[in-house]
Formats: sequence, structure tokens, C-alpha cells
Amino acid sequence: MTMQHLFHYTDDDGYNGIRSQPDWVFMASEAPGGHPHGAYFTNLDPTTRNLANRLRVPTRKTEFLFCFQDQSDLRPLPGGRGQFIFYSPGDYTVTRDRQVFHGSRESALEALQ
Repeated sequence: MTMQHLFHYTDDDGYNGIRSQPDWVFMASEAPGGHPHGAYFTNLDPTTRNLANRLRVPTRKTEFLFCFQDQSDLRPLPGGRGQFIFYSPGDYTVTRDRQVFHGSRESALEALQ
């Protein structure tokens, strides 16, 4: 069985805050549009066309990313987008042994091929 990768996309400020610790901690927050409180992730990789539109986030929020191994412990977003958007209702920690990559989306295109 192949281990699936999940991604968390963010801007420069979010990226620097998360990568500053050996274990990545993604902080849960109130989500817009009536979505559940949580930390959000996706299985859409950096090559996805119109990524920001598909995730319904500003383009600047896809400039940096974290990639990690899925543990099947996240909840799918209710509705049709639950096929590619997942969340944790509380803060979510990714330990070093699950970390695959972090960096700019541009550098990820090369590193994750």
C-alpha cells in the first residue's frame, strides 16, 4: 500500500512560524464560509491547476507548503470538497518521522517529482 501525502499551503508568515519547530504544529482556527473550526489540509499536490481556486484561498496562501505522510486521522470537509480537503478540529502536530518536504511551491515542483 502506498502512503498518501497531504499538504498544507500557506503564506510566508505562516510558513516561517510552522517550520521554526522540529515538529510542525498547525494551529486550528475559525474558517470562513461556515466551515468547521480547524487546521486544514489537502491531497491536491503543487502541480494542481488552479490550486488556489480549488482550495478557495487567496493565491498568496499557496506560495509555501508542507508535505507529510497521511495517517488517515483527519476528517473530510463536509460536502463534495471532502474528497480533497481534510481538517483537524484542534491543533494538529506532524512529527519529524512523517515530514516529507517543506518550502516554496516552486521548489516543491522539483523536489516532489
